[in-house]
Amino acid sequence: MTVGGSLTPRSARLSVRDETKPFVLMGAIAVGIVANRLANGALVSLAWLSDLGLFAVMFAIMAFVEIRDVGVAFTKLRPTALALATNFIVTPIFAWLLGWLILRGYPDLWAGVILYTLTPCIGWYLIFTDLAGGDVPWGVSLLPWNLVLQIVLLPVYLWLLVGVVVPIPVATLVGSVVLYLVAPLALAYAVRLLLVRTRGRDWTYGPYKSAVGELKMWALALLVVAIFAFQPSFSDLSLLQIGLIIAATVAFFAGVFALSLTVGRLARLGYADTTTLVFTTTARNSESVVGVAATAFAGHPLVLVAILVGPIVELPALLALSRLMRLLGRRWRWPLPAPVPGAGPNPTFSGERDHA
Repeated sequence: MTVGGSLTPRSARLSVRDETKPFVLMGAIAVGIVANRLANGALVSLAWLSDLGLFAVMFAIMAFVEIRDVGVAFTKLRPTALALATNFIVTPIFAWLLGWLILRGYPDLWAGVILYTLTPCIGWYLIFTDLAGGDVPWGVSLLPWNLVLQIVLLPVYLWLLVGVVVPIPVATLVGSVVLYLVAPLALAYAVRLLLVRTRGRDWTYGPYKSAVGELKMWALALLVVAIFAFQPSFSDLSLLQIGLIIAATVAFFAGVFALSLTVGRLARLGYADTTTLVFTTTARNSESVVGVAATAFAGHPLVLVAILVGPIVELPALLALSRLMRLLGRRWRWPLPAPVPGAGPNPTFSGERDHA
């Protein structure tokens, strides 16, 4: 989930689109399942439409990813190293173990939960970072790290972690990542440059950006409908399995929050840095793995279920965690943030700042 640029205190509110997204996704899942049951598998021949829809979604997600502000990350070496190690070493191992504890009797769902929790968000976390009073500029500087590393490491993670649960060819994984991550990013960046030169920056970051936002929301909803409608059958999915997916996802958010908070405290990071660390490691980028799952796990439709249930849990979880961080910011004693060379004053927590 992407957010272009940094956020100001007054702009760090969830839009109506963000607030209603979980309900739209739930409705899309319901429509897809009903269509699947009514058609009795007759829609499988239209599955190629899912691929087109998926590319449109990924293009919209990548359209305003800002690969910039890397300099701040180079100056904040220790916090950045902690964030990257937590995101790309500790979190994948924790996700695998969590799936083993809760879903080892359901390999497809276990694989889906691992897929959903593998990749860190590339922008969505900035909203919650700012809502909780974190260091948004540093959060922006983490964007290129999170984006590049997840593209590079995703095939490795899938082979090491998911391949143990549901065997898949490495070539299929690499092809999926290139088609649904690298290609949309390259095309989106090229289109943005072209529009800035031909139509101007105001139009590109005004009407075009608004149109892309609408495209992302409804293209994702239609993609979810297509994914569920065009699969052979979801008749084997039980309420127990859905409950287990939700339980594993809630446990993931709670566990990673506690882990990141502990890391920040042990490393004696200030409140703002700890808050940014918490949200860059808890927020997930579920859209980035939908394409991988749709192609690499074509014979395992339940893998997609676990991925698509995750965002329904994520929004209320992140909202709750942002409020919890603000509460901890007022009640705990925090070390002063270290000065950053070449940067302005480091953000500090103020109990009076409230965006609710």
